Amino acid sequence: MYFSEIFIKRIYGIGFLLVIILLLLDLLAYLYYPKTVFGDIFLATREQTPLTWISSLSMLFIALSSFSVYLQKKQKVWYFLAIIFFFFSMDDATYFHERVSGFFVDNTSLFSFFPSYAWTIIYLPMLVFALGAFVWLTWKDALKNNKKTIISALVVLGFAILLDFLDGFVGKNSGITFCYEQYCNKVALHLMRLTEEVSEVVALGILGYTNIKEHCIIDKK
Repeated sequence: MYFSEIFIKRIYGIGFLLVIILLLLDLLAYLYYPKTVFGDIFLATREQTPLTWISSLSMLFIALSSFSVYLQKKQKVWYFLAIIFFFFSMDDATYFHERVSGFFVDNTSLFSFFPSYAWTIIYLPMLVFALGAFVWLTWKDALKNNKKTIISALVVLGFAILLDFLDGFVGKNSGITFCYEQYCNKVALHLMRLTEEVSEVVALGILGYTNIKEHCIIDKK
């Protein structure tokens, strides 16, 4: 799978613009139309929304670029990365991890000790391997400027994971609040979740873009 540089810049540029638009639509929906069809569609903190679709596409592009690198280099680690990110893409689009973790929470006490969302610990080994290996391999091949971009994406993604953990922690501890006033607390919680969703999409988009730029750009020569 190869792209022209202008094409991939346009695709990711459009994707970034869509993220900004969906962020603004989420704020509009939450503040003014929360219990309407408009809110059902554009509240980004719900699952299976347009922002979820973009997140799923971000991981699909990482999977496709990883498989392309595997075809070039025949290194099995890229093959496994492609499979894992294909799975993550499917998972994000179909609400899969919430259903799996929900099953364990409802039917067992296996993860009752964990202070946040159960899916985090279920997926942790796969998540650490996929992100660790992908970032390392992309970093190793990257030019100096792209290495700075990878570090920035990793920081943003780490921030998103931290916010997701905090969200689950707050959800399990009803005594923890951000504000004394109920509406203020609800808005603060929503903004935290929105920041997590947007940060995750942006970070994954940057990592996918960097990998494609390093390995999957058509050489005009």
